[in-house]
Amino acid sequence: MKNVRVLLSSSLLLIIITVACKKDSLGPLFDDGTIPGPVKNVQVENIAGGAKISYTLPDSRNLLYVKADYELKNIKWEAKSSFYQNFLVVEGYGDTLEHDVMLYCASRGGKLSEPVKVKIKPLTPPVTNVYRSLFVDSTFGGIYTKLKNIDRANIVVKVLLQDSVTKVWNNIDNYYTSLDSGQFATRGLPPVRRWFGIYVKDRWNNISDTLKVQKTPIYEEQLDKTKFADMRNKNYPIPQVAPLPPSGLPIVEGVDYSGSYPLKNLWDDKVTTMFHTKEKYDMPLWVPIDLGTKAILSRFKIWQRPGPTSYSFNHGNPHKWEIWGSNDITKANSWVKLGEYTMVKPSGLPVGINSNEDNEAVNEGQEFDLPIGVPAVRYIAWKHIDNWGAIDGATGFLHMMELTVWGQKQ
Repeated sequence: MKNVRVLLSSSLLLIIITVACKKDSLGPLFDDGTIPGPVKNVQVENIAGGAKISYTLPDSRNLLYVKADYELKNIKWEAKSSFYQNFLVVEGYGDTLEHDVMLYCASRGGKLSEPVKVKIKPLTPPVTNVYRSLFVDSTFGGIYTKLKNIDRANIVVKVLLQDSVTKVWNNIDNYYTSLDSGQFATRGLPPVRRWFGIYVKDRWNNISDTLKVQKTPIYEEQLDKTKFADMRNKNYPIPQVAPLPPSGLPIVEGVDYSGSYPLKNLWDDKVTTMFHTKEKYDMPLWVPIDLGTKAILSRFKIWQRPGPTSYSFNHGNPHKWEIWGSNDITKANSWVKLGEYTMVKPSGLPVGINSNEDNEAVNEGQEFDLPIGVPAVRYIAWKHIDNWGAIDGATGFLHMMELTVWGQKQ
């Protein structure tokens, strides 16, 4: 038996040495050298800016994928789909003309079948659909633009301003989105009537017509942050109106997590210092601020706590809240709700997954408008309803880096 064991071990060693000495050869697995036949029973479903092409796959064990070759503005493109699917999508067309697409089946060795020519006739391109939906009007400090993106295409809306002297058009703002609708404001402009141009562009450089409008921005100014003051612990009544804490307890003020994160950090003009309340509070929380002057508020901008996905659009960053205003905080019924807000991620991705667009929004800060017609107020309160780390949660907390407010002083 001992001799048998030695013989077997020697044989195994010989096999290992033989395999190890062979030159590595990289290539497709199970390639039998055959070329798949072409696809059959091709059907075309025209879509905005392209087409979904369905087909029957050839009966070939050597089939790896199906590809489509096509041209956009004299540039060659291709789309691929594995043998697990019976369709592929070609996109990027900026017109509704008829176009040729060539379909090929590819083997595991990269050999292509005979082509099948397919004619498609794309529907109205996304840039045109978005352009047709554009609505532009004056707002505080500039203009605002609303749009619908029914195709959920990745687009950028370009805002141009015509120089009143040279008549040259200059790009002053860009708005990126892939959501089905959106709105944004272009700010920092004086209350002077000017010509604006708005057009839509996609990643294939398809460009819509330009909407030209003449608008006058509404006057506003940034409120002086040195006059802001913390109004907590002033023994005033907090309006106990819905939404109320599910616990049945009254709404209370948000208390600082520690001396390192005071409320005054919100108006120190630094996006590196933070206001942070204690955690596991009954929601909503109430955070009152003295603006130091009476004003009709137009908008505000906040910077949420940045960092990895455990913080950005997560953790204690605000998700849903209300802004209340008053001129006499000694009376509970003096408080008026000025607006209600829900923060939306530009990408629409779930909590814990952020895109580059999301990260840019965090770094640049996010603006929110007050409704036209709100009364002038001296005091505001942030009614914090929930945070990104506990959406619709009964308990939670709040942290932010900075708050800036604009309006018309009275």
